[in-house]
Amino acid sequence: MTFLGAMLATLVFAVLVSLHAHAGQDEGENQYTDYSKETPSATLEFDVTSVKFIGGVGWGSGTLHFQDKSYPLKVKIGSAGGIGYREMKGTGKVYKLTSLEDFPGIYGGGGAGITVADKGAGTGTIENGKGVVISITVTDSSGVQLALSAGGMEIAFADE
Repeated sequence: MTFLGAMLATLVFAVLVSLHAHAGQDEGENQYTDYSKETPSATLEFDVTSVKFIGGVGWGSGTLHFQDKSYPLKVKIGSAGGIGYREMKGTGKVYKLTSLEDFPGIYGGGGAGITVADKGAGTGTIENGKGVVISITVTDSSGVQLALSAGGMEIAFADE
């Protein structure tokens, strides 16, 4: 596959994942919620590497902390928008999670971030088709990347 073909495939993946994550939602469900005033039902940490050149891909791992237990995760990302390479670590607050079975799946949303050398920051909010919402904050990153992107993230338990 050529470089252009790979970028096109990544862009198509990102769009499809984003559409899938929001499929079936009623218009009334798209109301803005200020999650900073809500109590999270779980938390997570993650360690991800991402590469972007118009379209982007990423991969990594993490840990979900839910109801006093920890669950190892694996992460795959497809996105549209941005350029560069970065390795990042971060945290997430998980909202609307009532059952562990609702957590894995495809999440869609957007985010923004910038990394130059070993200084970087980023934030984003993603939601899966079951209504689980993750508010993500990048706490440590290295590389060179500028991202203002929309896309999707597939999160699965590591033992699946």
